[in-house]
Amino acid sequence: MSRRPRPDDLPTFLVERYWPGIDAGSLRAVLPRLDDAAREMTAEGTPVEHVGSILMPVDEVVFSIFAAGDEAAVRRLNERADLPVDRIATAITVAPAIRTR
Repeated sequence: MSRRPRPDDLPTFLVERYWPGIDAGSLRAVLPRLDDAAREMTAEGTPVEHVGSILMPVDEVVFSIFAAGDEAAVRRLNERADLPVDRIATAITVAPAIRTR
């Protein structure tokens, strides 16, 4: 019996959004739509997770990180959440090394 992949097992993707006029309050108000859509898609058999988002207010850009099986799932998630997408790229998170003394 094969298990369904968990978001931790999936590749990550960066979504870039040029979003004129966006501010922190507006972004916080719409981000739950991504989380709701991710839960729905995962329940339907397409594991996807909104890992987090970063607002660059001076540039009017929002970057969002997703764990998903492929770029198409990330695109569908954002369409379902009715949020703009300018670019989707595969992303690799590299954590800092833990140093011992």
